[in-house]
Amino acid sequence: MLAAPRGETSVRDQVHIRNAEAAQLARTLARQTGKTISEVVLDALRQYRPQPHSRDGNRVELWRQLLRRDRARLTQPEVPIEAFYNEDTGLPE
Repeated sequence: MLAAPRGETSVRDQVHIRNAEAAQLARTLARQTGKTISEVVLDALRQYRPQPHSRDGNRVELWRQLLRRDRARLTQPEVPIEAFYNEDTGLPE
């Protein structure tokens, strides 16, 4: 039995890239970096981390925080009615 090339386990574990753009990108990156296509794909998979799904409780808390922040921005101090009138004339400004 032949030894597997560096970084590869066996022929039966091969992955075929069926998307033309993905295959081209992998070939290009392999050429540019001097790595094999398998190494390029492995690096990309190791770097990829999907965003964790938030639980409903976390989502509700997030919305509450956003609403509190927005309310604080929109809430302005109350202006007394006297501020709208001229002190000397008593007429609206």
